[in-house]
Amino acid sequence: MDSIIAQGGCYIGFTTEALTGEKADKYVAGIKKAISTAGGDPTKLSAIKLYDANQIAVWTAQHPAVAIWLSEKTHGQSLAGFQTVEAWGTRSDFSSGYADDVDSRYIIGTVEERGRAGDNKVDAKVAWERILAHIAEPGQLVRVVGTSGLGKSRFVYESLKGSSSQLAEMVQQSTIFAEYKVVLTTLLSVATKLVDEGKRALLVVDECPRDVAIELGKQATRDGSLLSIIAIDTDDRPLESGDRNLHVALSPCGANLIGSILLKVNPKLDKAAVERLRDLCGGFPRFGVLAAKSVGFGTSLFETPDDVINRILEGAKIVEAEEVRALECLSLFDSLSIESSNPVELDVVAMELGRMPGDAMFEHLIKAQQYDIVGRNGDRINAQPLPIAVRLAMRRVALMRPGLLVRFLAAASDELALALLGRCRYLDRSPVIIEVGNILLNDDDLLGKVDAILTPRGAAMLDALVHILPDRVAQHLEHLMLTHDVAVLAGATDARRSLVEAAAKLAFRPRSFGIAARLLMRLGANETEHWSNNATALFKQLFQLELSGTAVPPEERYAVLDEGLASNNPAVVSLCVEALASVLSRDAIRFGDYGAIGSSPALNDWAPKTYDEIDDFYRNGLQRLVSIRQSHPVFAERSEDILAKAARLMLSTGIYKEYADILTTIANEKRGWPDAVESVGDWLYFDRADLSSERTLFVRNLYDRLLPSEPIDRAILFTKFWQSDIRDPDLLYSDDDGDFEYSERVARQLAREISTDPDLTLAAVRRMTTMDLKTVYPFADELGRNAANRAEAFQAALEIVGTCDGSMQMLRGLLHGIDIVDSALADKCLSKASEQLVGSKQSLIDLHSALAKKDVARLKVAISDLNSGRIAPADYVYISYGRGLDDLPPEDVAGLLRALAKHGSDGIWAALEVALMYRYGEPAPASHAQEITALLVAPELTDRARDRQRDSHIFESLLNRVRSSIGVSEEFAEGLAQQLVRLAQSSDYNLFSTLAPAMRHVVEVLVAVKPITIWGQIARFFEIATPIERGRLQQMIGPDRNRFDKSKNTGSGPLFGIPQDDVLEWADGAADRPPLLIDFFPTLSNSEDGARQWHPALEAIATRYGNNEAFRKALGRRLRPSSWSGSIVPLLEVYLPPLESWFKHPSRDLANWAKRMHQSLADQIERETQFEN
Repeated sequence: MDSIIAQGGCYIGFTTEALTGEKADKYVAGIKKAISTAGGDPTKLSAIKLYDANQIAVWTAQHPAVAIWLSEKTHGQSLAGFQTVEAWGTRSDFSSGYADDVDSRYIIGTVEERGRAGDNKVDAKVAWERILAHIAEPGQLVRVVGTSGLGKSRFVYESLKGSSSQLAEMVQQSTIFAEYKVVLTTLLSVATKLVDEGKRALLVVDECPRDVAIELGKQATRDGSLLSIIAIDTDDRPLESGDRNLHVALSPCGANLIGSILLKVNPKLDKAAVERLRDLCGGFPRFGVLAAKSVGFGTSLFETPDDVINRILEGAKIVEAEEVRALECLSLFDSLSIESSNPVELDVVAMELGRMPGDAMFEHLIKAQQYDIVGRNGDRINAQPLPIAVRLAMRRVALMRPGLLVRFLAAASDELALALLGRCRYLDRSPVIIEVGNILLNDDDLLGKVDAILTPRGAAMLDALVHILPDRVAQHLEHLMLTHDVAVLAGATDARRSLVEAAAKLAFRPRSFGIAARLLMRLGANETEHWSNNATALFKQLFQLELSGTAVPPEERYAVLDEGLASNNPAVVSLCVEALASVLSRDAIRFGDYGAIGSSPALNDWAPKTYDEIDDFYRNGLQRLVSIRQSHPVFAERSEDILAKAARLMLSTGIYKEYADILTTIANEKRGWPDAVESVGDWLYFDRADLSSERTLFVRNLYDRLLPSEPIDRAILFTKFWQSDIRDPDLLYSDDDGDFEYSERVARQLAREISTDPDLTLAAVRRMTTMDLKTVYPFADELGRNAANRAEAFQAALEIVGTCDGSMQMLRGLLHGIDIVDSALADKCLSKASEQLVGSKQSLIDLHSALAKKDVARLKVAISDLNSGRIAPADYVYISYGRGLDDLPPEDVAGLLRALAKHGSDGIWAALEVALMYRYGEPAPASHAQEITALLVAPELTDRARDRQRDSHIFESLLNRVRSSIGVSEEFAEGLAQQLVRLAQSSDYNLFSTLAPAMRHVVEVLVAVKPITIWGQIARFFEIATPIERGRLQQMIGPDRNRFDKSKNTGSGPLFGIPQDDVLEWADGAADRPPLLIDFFPTLSNSEDGARQWHPALEAIATRYGNNEAFRKALGRRLRPSSWSGSIVPLLEVYLPPLESWFKHPSRDLANWAKRMHQSLADQIERETQFEN
């Protein structure tokens, strides 16, 4: 006591009594007196503090983990199975040294999420930081999943124990651990109590079943819950998606980590022993521990893997013959169902192969599960890791008769039989398994006949046998499949997938390639599958230069292809032509890892060793395409297409001159070949590197040789493709100055040349109108302007368009060109077209919009076609493009707008776009502005929108034009406000998201000119709005969520600016009204010294409504941004000083809320900072 007094210490006492103030003072006085009596001076103590029963209860209630610790220290035992992190660490399997887990084997997100976002693998440190950031916010659930033995529990424990940040220490102090099998009867009730009493705790549950994790998650996410959960399990099925669930899956680790674990547990192991042992562990840390403990110093170099496995089993106390047999029987299968199958797979295996009851086998396997030699995922169990499981399976098979396994397979369910054959992939060197495969293939009732193979079960079993007897399976397929009619394979839809998988594996092997490739060819010719790795794709893949999916050299592959090309079956020939397209493709992709067969090392794709081999490969493909083009006219066009598109590849090979000869020959036969010219032009533009090289000069000369000599053929070339696809052949990609008009200039020049000859003009029109020419319009326009027989040319094009769905662009271009020089003739042409195109698929709007000049007479014709239904309302926007209506007076345009408005939502939106384009950029005439107001407030406008960005822009732009022209009347303001309400009530979310920006602009405008009108509508609507409608309303009146600066979080919404008296008078009327104000009031402003402070307007309403709980909750939500760019930390930090300024606010409720919110934001800032770092 003298020492404590000398150092100014404290005297602290604990009592189980509940002390009142008077009684506590009496006890303190007694303590002081006793110290004085003993010769001490109690005044030199810093404090004398007594903790009574009530204060102790409050303290331990706030720290549940401390309560457990006190119980452990007081009673020497854990409290009903719940433990602290410290007690959890005393597990025997945690006693070995911990090797730093630096492997990126922790996968963030569920399987579905990873499929969308890629493989999110991180190391242990990053994974724990993600977990820590997640659970620091109350009400969160984390699932750590993975096969037994991967180190899930050790990862969580070491992470909890080793974390050093303030946040981590806080989490550690509030952590409660439980093993589900120990606390299964009390777990949910304890979790419920923690939530009910508002306890801040992290509950870690090991071996927690998925359904229990779901229930714990429901408790943790209840309103007011301060509980977070970490559930550890082997079941990797995802829970419901949501921000409150974090899924972390462990995968096997690398060899280096296993080696580190072995040396941590047994430092005396030499390098050779470590290498042998880690090969058996299969990436499972748990087995690194078991293996290291199972061997001693001086392990013999001649010790076999079986000797090591025996030591591991002895270490796991699996020594009885029946225990070992149970484990060996399980190892024969990929996995077994223990309950849900009928009959139960485990029972069948136990009785038929294990010579024991199912319950006995289950008991033995559960014992092995404690040492992770058996893994469990839901209803299924499996032996692990794979290297040990395979060794155990080999032991068992060696003691079994082949006939037993054959009888078992014959009687087993499909799933059970395939689980056995799946494991046999790794037993392919076992004489017993080989004999079993031979018996299956010879037995007519099993796999010996076609009917047996063409079933889902038979085909799947045959696919599995490829790993065991690939040559025998190939011979079997040749005998049973290739000798039958193709129709047999066409009908085998249920067996197809397995047959394709089997053939793909066999095609990788040189010894079985011929049979497998022919089978794939037959299957592909009768394709019924639509996914990427079907028989068609796998057959075509075989003829890629790289990643071909076969180790076979090209000559053997081409031999199979030649058989197909010589077939009388057009489908087979077509497939082989497409395979030749793969030969000349610049892209390569390989489906699957079909080279991994049995337990042997995976095969490698054939790859060329010299440039000569590459050239020979391509030469063979070219020769066959040329031959097919000549011998099979039906495939000539496709062959030409493949040859033309190959230019960028072939002109860069050693046989570019041979390829050029082929192009030249075909081009001469065709009197021009635009596709070849375009493709060669692509090489000149993208691929030539040295302008003076022999190859470059040769290809440039080739381009000229391929150009057709006849003007019509040249016109076709320069109008067939999109404008930027045909480029100046002397222009390089690196020097491109954006000359995208090259092809148009040449086309117009050719049109002028052709127009000088009337016969040539008609010939060009008749030939080119029947073709799909992407940019024929400029050519036709020039022809219409210059041809002397332009009327005859238009009639020729019209007849083709009306009878055979010819090129409307040719007709439009001609009409536009004619209208430039002869408007009267253009009217006659339009009238003829209107008569002749009745019932045609072509829309007359294309011709109305092609007219270069618009007048009221022509507009009336267009309106007549609208009213008759010949032209859809939405198509009328094209008339206004290119200032097509600008020369008309507003009253004439109004006639079109009114006519369109009678045709529902589509008509009104078309009218709005026409109104926008009319004299675009100029002030709107008053009469035109009046027409726009009627359109903007039309109720049908919110029935449907068309384009997300364009429609909102149209609405905003027209509102601004009206406002600047005639202002905003009361009637117009009322109509606009009603549009906002209609949009909020719409059931079409796409419509809402399209027009919400426009409605924000409406609010902004009306607040400026008609504030009472817009406020009245919004206030009335708020009273009756559903939660979804209120959320939409908030998006239209609150800060812009789409802004990327910080003002979107602290600034005001467009509704801010309504006279305060009106707003406050309304908000005072009911307790649920004040939260609306938070939606659009600004939160912060700058003080005179630049510091951030509460905005005066917010300060005022906070003082007025601070005692309103709904108001405080709304304000709390507002302080946390829902979206942001960059770091969220500055967006949260800015609120800390303003919140602190409210700690002593006159409103006690608001002051207490400010303190809680300040602490909550500070915690989140720390979490986010750690995560970002």
